[in-house]
Amino acid sequence: MNRILIVGHKNPDTDSIVSAIAAQEFFAKAWGKDAKAHRAGVLNNETKFVLESFGVEMPEMISAVGDDESVALVDHNETSQVFEALDFGKVDFIFDHHKVAIVTEKPIFCRVEPIGSTSSLIAKMFFEKNVEISETSAKLLLAGILSDTLNLLGPTTTEEDKILAGKLNEIAKIEIEKFVAEMFKAKSSLEGISVEDIITLDYKDFEMGKHKVGVGTWETTFPESVNEKKDEILAALRKKKEDAGLGYVFFMVVDIIAQNCQLYVIGEDEKVLAEKVFGGKLENDMMFLPGVVSRKKQIAPQLTEELSK
Repeated sequence: MNRILIVGHKNPDTDSIVSAIAAQEFFAKAWGKDAKAHRAGVLNNETKFVLESFGVEMPEMISAVGDDESVALVDHNETSQVFEALDFGKVDFIFDHHKVAIVTEKPIFCRVEPIGSTSSLIAKMFFEKNVEISETSAKLLLAGILSDTLNLLGPTTTEEDKILAGKLNEIAKIEIEKFVAEMFKAKSSLEGISVEDIITLDYKDFEMGKHKVGVGTWETTFPESVNEKKDEILAALRKKKEDAGLGYVFFMVVDIIAQNCQLYVIGEDEKVLAEKVFGGKLENDMMFLPGVVSRKKQIAPQLTEELSK
């Protein structure tokens, strides 16, 4: 029986890591398949906190796929977000909550739903199949939902996410508000984080019309700590744009508590596009966007629509 390597996107966030780990249990219990969770990049401080809190080992870094192995992608399906060595002919499964962007040469198992997190989707599959979820997987999936939906307050949150979180916590038995406060504190920490890390730990490239666009995000309860490094971050973003041959680069500093973001605008092209798409006022290379916290729902689709005209 072929082994299935389960892996999230490059620059992994908590949802992509914990959904891969829980999916390993689902594959074994629901489908009787040999599967192993991996990661495609360096973990951020929030994800490290989650794994350490529940005594879970960090997944191994994926490097290659063997002849007798296939791949399950979780929390992504865009070619720009997969690990470098991936042959798409090896992909047999996709579990995601983003737009469908992949083209395959063969039929595969693909489940994509408009839901707040991939952790929600994996949890839903456990419940649908009446497969017992271990306490550890329940904790991990609950953390993934709370992380990706900003404690069920973000714009991507659905009623289904709330129901699934409640069902998971019947097993996990977490003091949610206390845990979320600690998790978001870890998310906000800049300890051991370089400027390069700030812009890349939660960064994604997108194909928008004929343009390749990079959008980085830093979610925090203390945006001032990031804004203190604004000039260094802007310089690093300009270098990234040039080195990667990108058409546009943006960076979001998301205030988790106040539910808004400051969009970093690095040059004239970005300024023209941002003013046209978001209509905000630019001050000191930043555009304040009240109520905007989701790259997936409130930034990427709007930019894609404009750049695809």
